[in-house]
Amino acid sequence: MDAAIRRAVQALTLGSDAERHFDLAAKRIQESLLAVDVPELPGFALGVHAEPARLVGGDYIDLYPIPDTEELVFALGDASGKSLAAAMTALMLRYLVRGLVTAQGTGDLPHLMRCINRVVSEDLSDGAFITFILGVLDARTGTLRAVNAGHEPPLLLRSAEARVQTVDTHGIVLGVDRASSYRDLTCQLGAGDLVVIYTDGLTEATNTRGEMYTIERLSDEIVRLRHAPPDEIAHTLFENIRDFANGELKDDATILVVKRLGD
Repeated sequence: MDAAIRRAVQALTLGSDAERHFDLAAKRIQESLLAVDVPELPGFALGVHAEPARLVGGDYIDLYPIPDTEELVFALGDASGKSLAAAMTALMLRYLVRGLVTAQGTGDLPHLMRCINRVVSEDLSDGAFITFILGVLDARTGTLRAVNAGHEPPLLLRSAEARVQTVDTHGIVLGVDRASSYRDLTCQLGAGDLVVIYTDGLTEATNTRGEMYTIERLSDEIVRLRHAPPDEIAHTLFENIRDFANGELKDDATILVVKRLGD
């Protein structure tokens, strides 16, 4: 074999190996961000559906119980961009949040968010940012506490009402202003109440006419599906939005459905 041809074959083989390794690393990162185990929480039922728009994206979701308590931490983030860099940013945030919650507990969520924002602001550059919501469900009291850094507002449907409420207390996105402050939002959930938390890949999904799905459409679907189990609600909402977008979501999309059960 001619030496030049041999070198070309070697280069193609090395390139192919590098591409396979990249795809494998990207797949493992994406699985760690979106393939969550849904834990059990007494008195609550949870549903999750999450998919990247590409092989890797910037969405992440995390659910984990606090040891020796009846509390469950939930976190949803959306790092700007759809590349491996966005996924790495989301992965960094995931472990930062877990570490801070382990070290400081969940008693002061606004303080936790300020700490998270300071670290993220020092690390991000070139206009990158993260929308993020961090919260705690307390099975003893039925209380949902959360703090929102520029993320999509949670949607709340009370069991006795026919309209969805928007819980829109929030601060600025992570990574823009190191000195940002944040506020608690608290919801007392009763039996049958639903909370839906999501990323903008759902509400900004676009159909062939250029129309976005919008919070209004999402709210109408939540009302229609209110009596279904949360995992079915999450899956059906996701599939309905995919159909609206002609089978193609252009952004990562993640949804968490929380329902308080009756006694």
